[in-house]
Amino acid sequence: MSEAPVLDTAVLDDLIEHIGADAVRSIVEIFFGECRELTATIAGAAAPPAAGRAAHSLKSSAGQLGAAALAEAALAVETAAENGAPELSRLAAALVDCAARTEAALTARLDS
Repeated sequence: MSEAPVLDTAVLDDLIEHIGADAVRSIVEIFFGECRELTATIAGAAAPPAAGRAAHSLKSSAGQLGAAALAEAALAVETAAENGAPELSRLAAALVDCAARTEAALTARLDS
């Protein structure tokens, strides 16, 4: 699998074209709050099922905003959680880092 870009600008641009930049900014702000909550759940999950459920939710919302790398990282966490894979904690840490990069990329894109 190839590494996804942090931000698929075509997805974000399409969303902006359809609902407008102000609406997208509002949605992104809501996403940031949701993303922080879900990444905290994933990072602190004592049981793989909780991490998997949070990753599934994050995967969906990230994909809708064009946050391709984050959606891919969430899929990896979700899959590892479902399979009880030993690399779950490493993948969760990578997801948290990716979430921070995604927030910075979305902010920069919407501020440009």
